[in-house]
Parts: sequence; structure tokens; C-alpha cells
Amino acid sequence: METVVNTFHWADYLIFVLSLGIATGIGIYYTWRDKKNQTTANLLLGDRKMGLVPVTMSLMATSVSGGMIMGVPSEVFFNGTMFIYIVSTNVLSLPFVIHFIIPVYHQLQITSAYEYLELRFNKVVRVLGCLLFQLQTILGMALTLYAPALALNQVMGIELWVSIVVIGLVCTFYTALGGLKAVMWTDAFQMIIIWIALLVLIIKATNDVGGISYVFEKADDGGKLEFNNFNPSPIERHTFWTLFIGGFMLTLSGYIGSQSMVQRFISMKNVKGAQSAMYIQLPTSIIMITALVYIGLILFAKYGDQNPVPCIIDKSDQLLPYLVMDVLGKIYGLPGLFVSCIFSASLSTVSSGVNALALVLITDILKPLYKYLKHRDMDEAVATTLSKVAALFYGLLTIGLAFLAQYFGSLIVVVGLSISGMVGGPLLGLFTLGFFFPCTNSLGATVAVLCSLSFSSWLAIGSVVNMSGPAPTSCLSSGNSTILNDTVFSTTTMIFNLTSDISIGNNIEKSDLQTFYSISYLYYSPLAVIIAVIVGLLVSCLTGGTRKNPVDKRLLSPLYHSIASLSNIHTQDKINMIKLNVSNKETNNINGDLKEKDNNGFVNTEKASRL
Repeated sequence: METVVNTFHWADYLIFVLSLGIATGIGIYYTWRDKKNQTTANLLLGDRKMGLVPVTMSLMATSVSGGMIMGVPSEVFFNGTMFIYIVSTNVLSLPFVIHFIIPVYHQLQITSAYEYLELRFNKVVRVLGCLLFQLQTILGMALTLYAPALALNQVMGIELWVSIVVIGLVCTFYTALGGLKAVMWTDAFQMIIIWIALLVLIIKATNDVGGISYVFEKADDGGKLEFNNFNPSPIERHTFWTLFIGGFMLTLSGYIGSQSMVQRFISMKNVKGAQSAMYIQLPTSIIMITALVYIGLILFAKYGDQNPVPCIIDKSDQLLPYLVMDVLGKIYGLPGLFVSCIFSASLSTVSSGVNALALVLITDILKPLYKYLKHRDMDEAVATTLSKVAALFYGLLTIGLAFLAQYFGSLIVVVGLSISGMVGGPLLGLFTLGFFFPCTNSLGATVAVLCSLSFSSWLAIGSVVNMSGPAPTSCLSSGNSTILNDTVFSTTTMIFNLTSDISIGNNIEKSDLQTFYSISYLYYSPLAVIIAVIVGLLVSCLTGGTRKNPVDKRLLSPLYHSIASLSNIHTQDKINMIKLNVSNKETNNINGDLKEKDNNGFVNTEKASRL
């Protein structure tokens, strides 16, 4: 296989710079337009008046990262199409969030998702939820910057520090200045770039390899068209069950317990608007995953007989940039469009995280702390200034962590992804207890999230410690054997496969504990939720539940109310009414007896005297 040596043309740099310039311009525009309305409500929530188009596009962009765009095709290239079943979880999870979660957030008119936790439980639980979200998001944003930058550096020659600094500073700039409005409208613009770039790549690459029929024929011959893996084993990475069950929980944790998503729901005027945005996002998310899976099949059709990893490129997450330079490299401007696509995906994810972190810090920590110390609410001007400073701080922190990652090699990526993944399950368990189990009290919720976090931490870290090294690879090609028998280490694809580095050919016998550590990463969240719910209910029942502190019905999910309405539990007033009805019925029976006459035609006075 020949090495691709195409480099960036001035037209590529022009398109790339224009895309970043437009994103920056949007931030400047909203700073100027809203200069007379500089409030935290406007900066962090868009005054709760955001429209359907920006919210929908922003929801799409927030769920798409540069790692995802490069990771999914690589996953399909090496392991087949089973990953596409992840889209089936969206069909169930998104309507679940739309009808059973969004109405609660909107009805309460809260600013932060963790504000709900204080209303439902107490301040301690709120702070716990807030800290978990911050840990998860900061690490996730650092990896969002680092992984794509590394791949672009090694394939396209873009300096690592350039990628990290440009993405970090640009998104920090327009997020700090323009707030949520700038973030959402920039997301909308970036989503357009992403779709155009992917569409151009799909059309050109499909044509180059010989058409759609050849793509599927080649995939079928190579055993990549796999849709029938229903193995119930929890240690197999991607089966229908791991993808369906684990994917369902992962999606719920992203939409229920993440401020980045909740912030978009509550930025709209009403519930119907937020629900409409989610329903529009549903088919587009399915199309996005399907498109990325198809690109993975294109990769296999083009490089299936001669795997470029590791002979030409070092890691599997560099396959897509390599394909771009191979297919589009001679068409000036298109490689620049693709780089803009990767940068746009990263920008949208990082900017959403920075804005959400700023809101959480101000709303859940600084404002309550200020009120506790000063015995009055924080001034709006001070809060607005602190919001911008917080966005700047988190943006710079993300850049710093992304730079730090390069000095620790793959270990920081593995540990970072493990910590990020293990937090989502306990958070989802905490919100599940709040929304669906009214008997759960504050103590039960606190113990539950700590136990769940301990369990998921043990499982995630144990899996990293016991992870085998990458399977040996060879530059010699023999049909499809190189690809079918090897699992190549990757930074971005580990998002989808935390245990993928275990060699397929490794037949060493494992202990029971090692087997447990080999459980599919997709089961981390379901197990953490189960632990949280069991512990939370058990502790709550042992400590009296919520009998002394009744739960406001507005804090419970509509699903709970629907289930509860199927039962008919009498209140004390109802019981008293029933007793009265029974008493009246008995009296009527006796009065009936009084009217009975004896054989001589006289009223039975004996019964009357007894009455």
C-alpha cells in the first residue's frame, strides 16, 4: 500500500479559517446585540426564549464529538456493524426523556439539573451531583480536545498544540462572551459543516471504491455485515443485548443527569417546544450513526485487503483522516472542509460543556455560598461577571488538561475515559430515585450515590489495570487476516470500546475476578443504576422513608403518576366516608325490620325497643 502524502493547500486553510472565523463572529455578534441585557438568565439560559431551530441543531451537535466521528468508522472497520444497534436505544430512550423527564424540569422552572436534587432531597445531594457532573465533563472535554488533535497531527500534519489551542481558545472566547445563544447558534452552523463534509466524503469515497453494491459485497465477504449476535454473555463487547441495554442507560444518563442537555430543554419557552426539538433530533441522530457506520464499511472496502495500521498510520482512529487525504486530498478545499468538520464537532461539545460548567458553578455553588456568607442574594451584575470568568476558567483548564494528556501517553486516556464513564451511572441512579421512587429520602439518596460510585469506580479502574496490551500487528497483508485477527490500540475508539485492547487470540485462563473486570463497558451504567436503586430504597425503608417529609408531586415523573393512578388507595377521609355509608346501610336495614308486622298485624315493639 502506498503512503498518502497529500498535504494542505491554501484553499484548505482558507476554508478552515473561515469556519473558525464565523464561529468567533457569532460570539461577538451576540455580545454586541445583548450588551444591554447582560444577565445570568440571558447569558446561561438565553432568557428561556430560544427557538426550535437553534435548540434542535444544538442538541444534535452536543451529542456529536470529533472522537465519535473518527471512532465509529474505525470500530466498524475492525469489528463489524453490530454497533449500529445503538440507534435502537434512541428510539426508546429519547421518547422516555421527552414525556417523563422534560415536563418535570419545565414545570419546576429550575436553572440547573442539580437544583432539582435539592428540591427533591437536600443540599448535600445537590452538591454531590454537581461535583460528579463537573468531574465527568472536565475530563470528557479534555479528551474531546486531545484525541482528535492527535489523529489530525499524525495524519494531516497539523501540529498538536495548534489543534488544542485553537479549539480551546475559540470555543472559550465565544462561550464566555456570547453565552448560550452564541453556543447554540454556533452549534447550528457547525452542524451544517459536519453534514456537508460527511456527505461529500460518502459520495466521493463510494464512487472511488466502485459503488454502494461493491461496498456491501466487500463487507459481506469480509464478515463485517454482522447483525445476529444475540449472545447474552455480559463480557462480550458488542452484542444486541449489551448495545440495547447498556446503550439505553448511557443515553438516559446523558439526557437526564447532564446539565449540557438539560440546559437546552429549559432554555425554551414551554414544554411542547422542548419536546418538539427532541423529536426532530431523534431521526437525525439515527441518520448520523448510520452514516458513520457506512463510512466504516467504505474504509473496509478500500483498505480491507491492506490494513494501513500500523505500517502507514499508527492508530486505528487515524483511519478516517487517512481516507480523507487519500480520497479528497487532490481536490483543494475538501480536506479543509473535513478538518472543519472534526473541529466543529469538538467545538460544539467543548463549548456546551464550558457553558454548562459555568452555569452549575454559579447556580449550585457560588450563589448558595454567597447567600450563606452574606445573608442576601448575589447581585445580578456580579453573577454575570462571575459567569464569564467561570467560562474562561473552565476553557483554560480544559486546554491545560488536554496538553497534560500528551505527556502521559495512552494511560491518561484510558483512566480519563474510565472515570468519565463510571460517573454517569451513579448520577442516573440518583435521578432515578428522585423521579420514580417517592419513598427515597435524603439519607438513602446520599448513601446510594456513594455506594454506586464506589462500585463503578472499582469496576472501571479494575478493568483498566487488568487490560491486556494491544494485539501484535504485522505489516504483511494476507487477504483480510490482518484486520480480522487484530485489535489495534486507539484513543478515540476507546470511547466505544474500553476493553477492546484485549487480544482476541489471548487464551490465558482468567480468574473469576478478571472475568468480572472483562465485562462490557456498556454495562457499567446499568449496574451502577441497579446498585443505586437497591441501596437507596433499602436505606430509605430502614430510616422511615419520606413519611415525615412528604414529597411534592411535581418532583415526580409523569410515568410514576400514570402507574400510581392505576391503583385505588383510600385516604383517611375516604375511609371515614365508607364507614359512614356502612353505618347508614345498617340503620336502614334495622328500620326495615321495624316496619315488619307480626302475625297479628301489629308492629314488632320488641325490635323497636332494642333500637
